[in-house]
Amino acid sequence: MDIASMQRDENNFDFLRFFAASAVVLGHCYWLSGLGAVEPVRLFTGSMDTADIAVNLFFVMSGFLIAASWIHSRSSLDFAGKRALRIFPALTVSTLFTAFVVGPLGTELPLGEYLLNSQTVRYLSNAALFTQFHLPGVFTENPFPGTVNGSVWTLPYEVLIYTMLLVLGLLKLFGRIAVLAVPIALMFVHFHLAPNLGLESDMLRKVTRLGMFFFLGSALYLYRKILPWNWKIALTLLSLSLFSARTEWWFFVHVLTLPYLTIYLAHLKIPRLSRFGRYGDFSYGIYIFSFPVQQLLVHWLDPKLSLPMFMAISLTASIAIAALSWHLIESPALRLKRFLPGSRQGVSGTGLSPAP
Repeated sequence: MDIASMQRDENNFDFLRFFAASAVVLGHCYWLSGLGAVEPVRLFTGSMDTADIAVNLFFVMSGFLIAASWIHSRSSLDFAGKRALRIFPALTVSTLFTAFVVGPLGTELPLGEYLLNSQTVRYLSNAALFTQFHLPGVFTENPFPGTVNGSVWTLPYEVLIYTMLLVLGLLKLFGRIAVLAVPIALMFVHFHLAPNLGLESDMLRKVTRLGMFFFLGSALYLYRKILPWNWKIALTLLSLSLFSARTEWWFFVHVLTLPYLTIYLAHLKIPRLSRFGRYGDFSYGIYIFSFPVQQLLVHWLDPKLSLPMFMAISLTASIAIAALSWHLIESPALRLKRFLPGSRQGVSGTGLSPAP
């Protein structure tokens, strides 16, 4: 497999992003319907559920593609602008949709009291990456009470990690040595230093977890031309991950195996999958709009809604809203990239176009 020579329309990133976003929706169905304790993947791994693994998958792909974007951006402003156009327009609309459509439909408070509540105003700060999970009186009786959009927790960490990469780049440190040193340091902190020192910071745990996957994805981009890519290695790594399930070593093995498996699958030559994104990239919209829609479904229909029906309706509704988000918000916003300082369309001779 020659990853270095493959073009954007020859890889499966669009499909894998859609798959991961859909997995988040389906995984959340268990928790939002009060069945989190029997979520199958969590029972199998012993530590992480479907949505957790899907988020890890997202960060591997993001690390690989954002590394390409940095290397082929003409300036730091070009790079930062592309990231901002990808994240903030849809996030702003999702925040407003949740606060002023989902919230009023799900609150137990009178509408006027809900709209004037300071918590409603604070929720709008999600658009600026200050995470707020609650709206006044919303979903208080749901099996997963109070949390209106639990998916947004990853976005501040994603931007923080982008900033780490940007700083490394500005300091001329973003190269093969540094890009390996960063995930190794994060693994040391996550698996050794923090536990031994009794550091129970939720922020530290999340930064190190997501950072490991992101920067290992970046490392695979920088080393893509010299690494062997074949099914024997992929099968061996998959077997290691499966056989370590429900052991104390599983997550460490998962960190070391998922990045290679992800990038290997992304570049398998499967013609239909490589054209999966020709109608748009709905993954981000699915991710940021699905949770409040699912909570609203539970609020309206629980306990009449069976788990399979909840999954089917959740996924269908999420894809529909994501399609609207892509065509009305995300795609028009991305077209503004041409106005960024030094921006250019596509990248020649790299095997990849910049990540959106």
